[in-house]
Amino acid sequence: IRTELALQQSQEYDRIVNSKFFLEGVTVEGIDDMLIKFSKCCNPLPGDNIIGFITRGHGISIHKKDCPNVPKDISKASEPERWVNASWNNSSKQEFRAALQITSLSRIGLMADISVQIAAMRVNINDLSTREAKDGRSLINMTVTVNNVEHLKNVIARIEKINGVLLVERQNSI
Repeated sequence: IRTELALQQSQEYDRIVNSKFFLEGVTVEGIDDMLIKFSKCCNPLPGDNIIGFITRGHGISIHKKDCPNVPKDISKASEPERWVNASWNNSSKQEFRAALQITSLSRIGLMADISVQIAAMRVNINDLSTREAKDGRSLINMTVTVNNVEHLKNVIARIEKINGVLLVERQNSI
């Protein structure tokens, strides 16, 4: 039974290491060759301060350090040993999705103006929804593809310059 269990664990390890989710762009202190995934609760991007959480059977989950699911004081967490230091390394050439919420005045052509500015930056819009708030303003939620936090800041700055845009905020989850 022990040999069978060891074989299953070895096969699981091989599956994780060879998984398409293994990422070279993140370094986790003290751990090599492990499945790394990005938490959907905070959607970290290169440039964010990050921390890893060793899950049970699902590798390491990377969170932003200011994520609501990360304890303020790791030493007082119920299982502090499962939290590990993580950092971005500069070798990552991946693209990441980031969620934005745009608050704007409602006007004809606003979506066209936003789309033109984003396309001019060669940024893809992956998801888009809009609705009118009770006060007559428009709320636009969109997901865009960016390389890192600085890239996202540039996208936000470009959108903020558009006539009628009142506020652009990064959202934690997609």
